[in-house]
Amino acid sequence: MHDVLASARPKLATSRVQLISNMSGPLIGAILTGGQSRRFGSDKALADAGGIPMAARVAAALREAGLDPVVAAGGTAGAELGLVTIPDRSPGAGPLAALASLLSWAGRGGVVVVPCDLPLLKAHDVRAIAEAWCEEPSLVAVAEVQGVHSVSLACWPAHSARRLQVAVDQGQSRFTDGLTIVGANPVPIEGTSLLDADDAATLGQLLEYDGDESGTASDPPDA
Repeated sequence: MHDVLASARPKLATSRVQLISNMSGPLIGAILTGGQSRRFGSDKALADAGGIPMAARVAAALREAGLDPVVAAGGTAGAELGLVTIPDRSPGAGPLAALASLLSWAGRGGVVVVPCDLPLLKAHDVRAIAEAWCEEPSLVAVAEVQGVHSVSLACWPAHSARRLQVAVDQGQSRFTDGLTIVGANPVPIEGTSLLDADDAATLGQLLEYDGDESGTASDPPDA
């Protein structure tokens, strides 16, 4: 495993996630930062989300959930965010190829993978996914919203990297393909954490909803 794991991993387990992960292997947080952000118009990982880059908000939720280290997967935003960046070994081959590269780098344990455009991601939802993986580490612990799997928040076993790379070599490219290969352990969560900001206008609406203290915004925007 990359040397950063040894240097960044905490010496004392301070949460239930960290305590359980000591038995199942390390739990890493990874933010997907290699997208082209066509609809956003600029690198959305670095977009201003309440005074900090959007990916930094995501990283904070992962750390609060007890994941350590938190890394960036692909792209160049990680350097500006102070995150180690795990390069995609097959650029342009799709998200499943990026995932296989990430899991291969991790080597063992579990990797909670999320996109960079979830500004309302909550630590308690991340923690629920991580704890579910610790209990069933052979499967993908994946968020389930109203009975539907959402690969936007999932913990993948690092040992599945080779099987996923074979699938990539055979032309498969989607996270859902990987979910079928490895197997899913669905974890019901609230949908707010998974509202994505594909453009600047939606990001503004989500931040306004998140910061509404009057209670007038009873429903989140349709992101």
